[in-house]
Amino acid sequence: MSIYLLTFITIVSFLYYFFTKNFNYWKARNVKGPTPIPFFGNYIDVFFRRKHVGMLFSELYNQYPDEKVVGLYRMTAPTLLIRDLDIVKQVLIKDFDSFSDRGLHYSKKQLGDNLFHADVTVMKILRKHLTSVFTPSKFKANFEVLASRADKFVEYLDNATLKESEINTLPAFRKYGADSIMMGAFGIDMDPYNDDNDLCDLLDAAIQTPSYFLELELLFPGTLSKYNLSIFPENVAKFCKQIIQIGSQLDAVSKIDQNRTMDVLMGLRREGNVSSGKISDDQKELCMKVTDDVLAGQVFIFYLAGYGNTSLVGTYAMYHLAKNSDAQEKMIQEIDEVLRKHGGKFSYEALKEMNYLQMVFDETMRMHPLTNSVTRNVGRDIQLDGTDFVIKKDTTISISPYGIQHDEKYYPEPEEFKPERFSPENVKRRHPCAMMSFGHGPRSCLGLKFAQLQFGICMVKVFSKFRVECSKNMVDKITITPTRLLLTPSENIYLRLARRDTLC
Repeated sequence: MSIYLLTFITIVSFLYYFFTKNFNYWKARNVKGPTPIPFFGNYIDVFFRRKHVGMLFSELYNQYPDEKVVGLYRMTAPTLLIRDLDIVKQVLIKDFDSFSDRGLHYSKKQLGDNLFHADVTVMKILRKHLTSVFTPSKFKANFEVLASRADKFVEYLDNATLKESEINTLPAFRKYGADSIMMGAFGIDMDPYNDDNDLCDLLDAAIQTPSYFLELELLFPGTLSKYNLSIFPENVAKFCKQIIQIGSQLDAVSKIDQNRTMDVLMGLRREGNVSSGKISDDQKELCMKVTDDVLAGQVFIFYLAGYGNTSLVGTYAMYHLAKNSDAQEKMIQEIDEVLRKHGGKFSYEALKEMNYLQMVFDETMRMHPLTNSVTRNVGRDIQLDGTDFVIKKDTTISISPYGIQHDEKYYPEPEEFKPERFSPENVKRRHPCAMMSFGHGPRSCLGLKFAQLQFGICMVKVFSKFRVECSKNMVDKITITPTRLLLTPSENIYLRLARRDTLC
């Protein structure tokens, strides 16, 4: 009996040591932060899905208002939360090469080589070639495609208002997001408005449900890559690979450039081996082999960004416009005036003139940044600007967009919806890193302009026909669910659509 007891005590002692051995890391470096819990660190509420990690980072950001950095533990991994915007700029822009890796790698055969998560070499090569998708000429060429999808969405909303007095906004916008990205990027009609087609909802559930493989990677770094594991379900990877197969079949029939993402991906597939090009004499040219697994990773990240971001920003914008009638009327007036100026024709050029609409987009993204954090792995020992603190190689650092964008230092009355914050004059007065919704620097999101295009086209089409109003089931305050990948409302967002032609 004593042998068993001794063995048990030994095992428990070893586990306690293993899961707490790093917990003096920040204290030894005089970095303030919350007290960790064995095994969980500061992640216990995140681990048990009681709190979204984005909300945890925001709370920690607010708990230490006088600190430039805050030390915390993601499970057992020491992580530095950056609060100071000059250090944020150093990490993302000034010393990017020392902070270029996101620090999360998983199976390359299961979407791990996507533009967002790929290592810096793959990222640089892919970014060079995919940047061509996001040019004004490509947007202009695809404008009519996206506008036609928005027309379908308005038709869907019109039918919905005949059946119900209010709409559940997020599921509706999810259909538009999926439809517009699938047609705009890949030329495939997903037919999400068909009630018998539940593919959109099935993909949403699979992509947006966090996997515990992430915590496994935090406890045992390198596990996912070593054992060919992914943080996303196999059926998501299968869907993305099917898109590439469809693209290859179409490509075999015709190689005519339709100015879509699919055409760029098929061009990379035909090349087989691609490079970053030689930027300067002292920089080495980077090369990689393009496989269908690599291409499927790009399908995934385009789809996630195109449907996930669009559905959420549309929902949040409608919610705030319903609660702020003055902002809504100002936006509608601008839409009407610009369209009259262009003879009633909605075009890419007309959309570019709608400045207040752009401010509505920016203010919505400020209040509701969709990413939980901007995370980097430190590539070398480096001193942080404005401090005497040297951060060690392989340390993880995180930045809280939600915390920064709700900080009264940068945005007085941060919980109020005020699109005018993003007038050119106000933007110039703020630190450039006070807006983090799409990141900054060489790893910033390529899809910013496309997201603005999807949003703008949709809002013009919707508000040319409707006004949005508060409904009897509308919530007073939005909270964030801990069970979704992106920062998603816990509540159903019910709103009422009123046809404008009945109000004039």
